[in-house]
Amino acid sequence: MLLQMKVEAPAPLLKVEAPAPLPPPTPIEFPALLPPPSPSTVFDKPWREIDWGNNAKLLKELWEYKPQNEDVRHIRVLVYGPVGAGKSSFINSITTALLGRMAIPAAVNNAQSDEGSFTVQYQTHRIRKRKRRLRDSRTHYPVVFNDIMGLESDQNVGVRAEDIKLAMMGHVKEGYKFNSMTSISPSDPYYNPHPKPDDKVHVLVLLLSANCPETDSSVIQKMKEVRQTARDLGIPQIAIGTHIDEICDEIEKDVKNVYKSKSLKTKMEMFSGEVGIPLNCIMALKNYSGAEMKNSPDMDTLILTALKHMVDFGDDFIEEMS
Repeated sequence: MLLQMKVEAPAPLLKVEAPAPLPPPTPIEFPALLPPPSPSTVFDKPWREIDWGNNAKLLKELWEYKPQNEDVRHIRVLVYGPVGAGKSSFINSITTALLGRMAIPAAVNNAQSDEGSFTVQYQTHRIRKRKRRLRDSRTHYPVVFNDIMGLESDQNVGVRAEDIKLAMMGHVKEGYKFNSMTSISPSDPYYNPHPKPDDKVHVLVLLLSANCPETDSSVIQKMKEVRQTARDLGIPQIAIGTHIDEICDEIEKDVKNVYKSKSLKTKMEMFSGEVGIPLNCIMALKNYSGAEMKNSPDMDTLILTALKHMVDFGDDFIEEMS
């Protein structure tokens, strides 16, 4: 007899639900790669110290100065340099700083389309002192400035180096009109055959534009000729860089950065190498030739500091003349 086995039905399969889809991964944001910072255009500390805020002391010293040489009533400063360096603007800026207001005794031309020197005559600029009291009479500062035609690369354009030499020796009279083709001759009515100590130049100032990319070699040669004559005559020489705000943005923002600027220091060292003037006799300033309508104390500090050096050097020179 066969045994019958009871076969149980298989258990139903468990229903396994599919896992819920995972959320998309959150993207990892990496910081954008920034370019390396640009190297600073200024030094942390100035490479030349300036006594900012000392204008009252400078003005007092310049007001009270009197030449000790009885034969010299005033120090004569001859300003020369390439066309466009800002010679006339420089004289105007000195007058502005001394008077405490805008002044334009020397005619200036800012037209960029014009070529050649705007100044064509030998001119003497005297600066009147401000009256301290109503009853005071008008007097002048004992320093005068001679503005001349600018130097140019062409031999027959611009002022001739020989005329600058004769002016330094006092042989050129006020009002002489420069001739690019020939120098003044002893027969010219504007030739001074017997110059007095007052007629001679006591300080020679070379103006150069700091924003000028390069100075023509022929202009540099003319500068060297003038400098050699000044050396032989014993005349003290300084150089001044203008348009400093155009060579460095940080100076344009704040003129107190003048002697922190790396580019200006490089430019002044280049000036020194080209024309042979020691770096400690090269100064920098910004002329009043832009949008300024009133005095800037910091601009005045640079201008008055340069003027004080001129007076000091000139005083040393005329003392040796006596």
